[in-house]
Formats: sequence, C-alpha cells, structure tokens
Amino acid sequence: MESQELKVYPVQTYEIYGLSKNPFEQLASEGIEEVEAIHVYQEVDMRLSMILSEVIGNKSSIALSIVGPLGMGKTQRLKSIAKAIEKEGGKAVYVKVDTSDILKLTRDIFYALNPPKSRTNIFLENLSRKLGFIDRLEKMLSDTKEYKSRDIAELLVEQLKRYPYSALLLDELENMQGAREQEKIQFFEMLRHVISTMPPGCVVAFASVPEAYEEYSKIFPAFFMRLHYEFKLRPMSVEETFELVKKRLNRVRVRDTDDPLYPFTEEAIRLIHDLAKGNPRQILRLLHYVLSEAAKRAFDPIDELVVTTILEEPKSLEEYLRRIPKDYRDLVEAIVYKFNGGPVSYITLAKELKKPANQVYEALNRLVTIGFLVGDPGGNYKVPYYVRKFLGAGEAEEKTG
Repeated sequence: MESQELKVYPVQTYEIYGLSKNPFEQLASEGIEEVEAIHVYQEVDMRLSMILSEVIGNKSSIALSIVGPLGMGKTQRLKSIAKAIEKEGGKAVYVKVDTSDILKLTRDIFYALNPPKSRTNIFLENLSRKLGFIDRLEKMLSDTKEYKSRDIAELLVEQLKRYPYSALLLDELENMQGAREQEKIQFFEMLRHVISTMPPGCVVAFASVPEAYEEYSKIFPAFFMRLHYEFKLRPMSVEETFELVKKRLNRVRVRDTDDPLYPFTEEAIRLIHDLAKGNPRQILRLLHYVLSEAAKRAFDPIDELVVTTILEEPKSLEEYLRRIPKDYRDLVEAIVYKFNGGPVSYITLAKELKKPANQVYEALNRLVTIGFLVGDPGGNYKVPYYVRKFLGAGEAEEKTG
C-alpha cells in the first residue's frame, strides 16, 4: 500500500500587515473583553450614561426603548445598562425574546429573575416564600385566558423591590410579532403596570427593530406614552467608522506603524462605510471579509480599488451561492431553487425547510444585513437584482433548449 502524504493546509495569516489576527471577526462587541477600549461612543451612549447616573444617584425609576435596524448596537446598549446596575449590587433581568408565546416569554422573565435549580419544576420555592405565590403565577401562565396582566405585574414588581437597584431588559422584542393582537395587548398591559409601579432605582428597557416598534405602538399607544425616553439609533458617521477601525486594529498590532488606519487607506474605509450605509455590524462584516481576502492575495495597502475588486458582484449563480455563509446556504438555495429567487415569506420558508420560524426570520434578516438578500416591510425576502439576472438567463436557456 502506498503511503499517503499528510496534507497541510495553510493557516490564514495577517503578518504582511503586522497584525496578529483579523480584528473584525467578532461582530458583537458585548462579547469582547475590555469592550470599553474599542467601543465607539455615540450621543446615545452619553445620554444613557446620564440616565443611569440619575437612576443610581437619585434612585429614579425610568422606562425607555432602544429602536434600530439589525446590527446597530441595541443589544450592546442593553448589556451596558445591566452592567451598570449589577456594578451597584442590583439585579438585572436580561431576556432575549425568542418566542411569540406570551406565556413562555413571561415565564422566561421570572426564570431570569430567579433561575430554577431544576428543569423538572416550573418555579421553585426560592422564587418567593409568599403564601400562594407559585400557585397563582402557575395558574396565570397556564393559559392566555388566565393571564392577568395587573396581577402578574404586581408579582414581578414585588420581586424587583428586593434589590437596591433593578432592571428589566427585553431584547429583540420584534420576535413577539407572531402573537395574536389580543395577546400583545395583554403583555404590554403587564409591562405598563410594571412601569406604573416600579420601585426606586429601577430601569425598564426594551429593544426592537423599527417595523415592529411601529406596529406595537399602534396596537397599544397607552404603554408607549408611559416611556420616559425613546432612543432611535442612527448609522455611524465616517469619522466614527475611522475611530472603530483604528481601535480594532490597534488591539492586534505586532508591528508599529505611523498610520493608525494601515493597511486600509481613508478612501477604502469611506467606501466600506458607504456600502454598509453606516450600519456598524455590516461595516465589521465588510472589514472582516475585505481584510481576509486582501491578506490571501497580498494586497498592500488596501485601497479603494482593492475593496472594489474584492466586493465586485459575482459573475454567476454558483459564485453567488459560494459566497453565502455555509450556515445560511440552505435558506438561500431554497429561495433560489424552490421559489425562483422570491419573494417568499419567512413563514413559508420555515415550513419548507422544517425549521423554527423565529430562527429562519433571524437568519434571513442577517442575510439582508450583509447584502445577500433583499427584504420588504411585508416580511418577504428575495435575491438581489443581479442574482435575478442569472435566474432569468437560466429560464431563457430552458425555453430555447
């Protein structure tokens, strides 16, 4: 038997630029240690800081919303509130909404407040020793017909009162959109009672994409009128993008340079900023991809022409599909081959692939964020115009064949 040589695959290296690694790989800054060192502070951060100082210094109680498209830093801002509250010895209840079932969502809030020791019990005695508390809560969360918004709010506020400072933080509230209108009203009515009776030193905040926020505010305006602040996140400016690039690159430099943007030129960063429309997560995705591809081809420096070369439109349907991140490729292939490029709703696609609707919804919106799909306000998704050209050409060939 002939001996087979062991294949050694080259490891991606950024030594050509004097970098230890690609600093744009981590898109979510809240998952990075010492995030303050690389965070680019915007006006919203200064205002949030002032609000938290008011809460902590004067024991004020405040309710606010953070609204913005995917990738604009909503989660990061909620996590910063949680960190500030916990630093003062308070309790931060952070819940990433992953359901349209208000019974499960409400249960998740109580779980986050006092995590159960055992999955076999819905709620444990340490949730509250008050007589009848557990039985009352279980009954109210057994069916939406039993859901008593005011009573649930009172139980929740009683738990928050146990701490010197507290925060109820709901992230990605758009994932509750699938609930029936009456159920949404029940849930927001519960939150309204929480805001009306929240203890001193308490923050109630939630984050949502603009489309869902607008829908919710029409359904239950009384709740949104109770909010003290509404933060609408704006895109990054070019100057803020420069600062973002400098801070990220500085963390991984192993060789000194006079230019803090190197290996990028200013024009390259301006182009990436424009292509991403100022969306922070999209900026980071493009920076990560461009730096990775430039290092493979030894482009030095990375100027506007290099960025254009790397990000040019694919020349075929096959090339387009190859560029799709592998975790999402089955979604795009279904849109292309099962629905002729779309438009198709996320519900229909979830049924076709037998996947959870919320999971498909989130994945599709990420693909929209990084430019591989196009979405519309009606919740439908389709491939970009340049991919439709490939599909049209295929149809023409089939007809003439």
